Amino acid sequence: MSAPTDDFLDHILARAKDAGATAAQALSSRTRYFEIEFDHRSVDLVRSTENETTMITVFRDGKRGGATLNGRRPEEVEAAIAAAATAAEAGVADPANDIAEAPSLPPGDHGPLAQDRAAMRAQVDEFLASLPARHPLLRLRDCLYTFTSQETEFANSNGLRQRERRGGHGFRAMFMAKDGPLTTSFNAAGGRSFGPFASLYDAAGVGRLMAECERSLERRPVTGKFVGDVIVTPHCLTGLMPSIAGALSGPALLAGSSPFKDKRGERIASPLFSLDNAPRSADFVDGSDFDEFGVPTRDLPIIENGVLKDFYVGYFFSRKLGMAQTAGVRNSRVRPGETSLSDMIAGVKRGILFSRFSGGAPNDNLDFSGIAKNSFYIENGELRHALNETMVSGNFQQLLQDIHAVSKEVVNFGDCAYPFVAASGVTISSK
Repeated sequence: MSAPTDDFLDHILARAKDAGATAAQALSSRTRYFEIEFDHRSVDLVRSTENETTMITVFRDGKRGGATLNGRRPEEVEAAIAAAATAAEAGVADPANDIAEAPSLPPGDHGPLAQDRAAMRAQVDEFLASLPARHPLLRLRDCLYTFTSQETEFANSNGLRQRERRGGHGFRAMFMAKDGPLTTSFNAAGGRSFGPFASLYDAAGVGRLMAECERSLERRPVTGKFVGDVIVTPHCLTGLMPSIAGALSGPALLAGSSPFKDKRGERIASPLFSLDNAPRSADFVDGSDFDEFGVPTRDLPIIENGVLKDFYVGYFFSRKLGMAQTAGVRNSRVRPGETSLSDMIAGVKRGILFSRFSGGAPNDNLDFSGIAKNSFYIENGELRHALNETMVSGNFQQLLQDIHAVSKEVVNFGDCAYPFVAASGVTISSK
């Protein structure tokens, strides 16, 4: 790691106190970023950037205000502190507004310090050279192979100090298939990891989605309306799990809207389903050693073998609710099961491989309804065809209970990791 910015953060805290704050905190992030941008034909752009951002939060008489600072020019520091103080003055007093008292950790250092630019370019060239043979019908745009190194430091006026650095690689691809007059919609996928990917096709299941995209040129809806099975893919879970996690979080508990608010220690899901919060996991490049209040993070089970063990409760909501803080940072991981994806498909009489959900946010009861995108119809254990204009509806509370298989295969996205999850009882119909 480079030289610490403790003096800079201490200066900000001192100036905030001089401006009338009873307490203050500052979170600084310095980022070095390298990217290779390309489409299916060639590399379009290679560049590197550096940036420093500091978030300043001041507290006064139970009120809280914040401002963001780019760089370190003295006049901009003073302006940011003044803006934070003005925001606090206009705020609403709340006893939960305060800085944290917590142990300061040894500095954390995770992942490589720098990228191998030549090796990254070679991987992109190999990917582009093999694409016409592997996926001749694909068209790519705005694809990015990146490396990011970020140093994060925290300080508050209680003397709490934290510091960590994280470096890792990322790949994201946007693609569609075209064969004469037939085209698909665009799909996108990607993930991050500490080390470079063995192949860009292996990054967060991109290769599987590309193959499915080519199979989606001829689509049709399901026939009629039925209640069947869904095999929810890891990529679909990245969109669905935030709704479930949100119902298990501090804001929903405070509002009284969580259907799980009184169910700690009870079974709320199939015994096959276990969900962890794992910000300290060595699997997650986008994890964190501490949260936005400087409180050290920890890994813990949220749902274990179907039983609700804990909630996602950060520092502020722990004070509002009078509960112990459990999760100032959210990095969800659903534990893998013992069934292969092929066996899961073979076990479906009638249903869909559910790859992307397009619809509104579920209500407080976790009812959902929307369109299945980039998905496939399954009948008698076989993938039959890609779907078009197909609706799915159900309830996430019931869906968790009706899980009957969880795959061995897992996709790690860098900030979360999910297997394929099979459940019954979802209503499927043509639009």
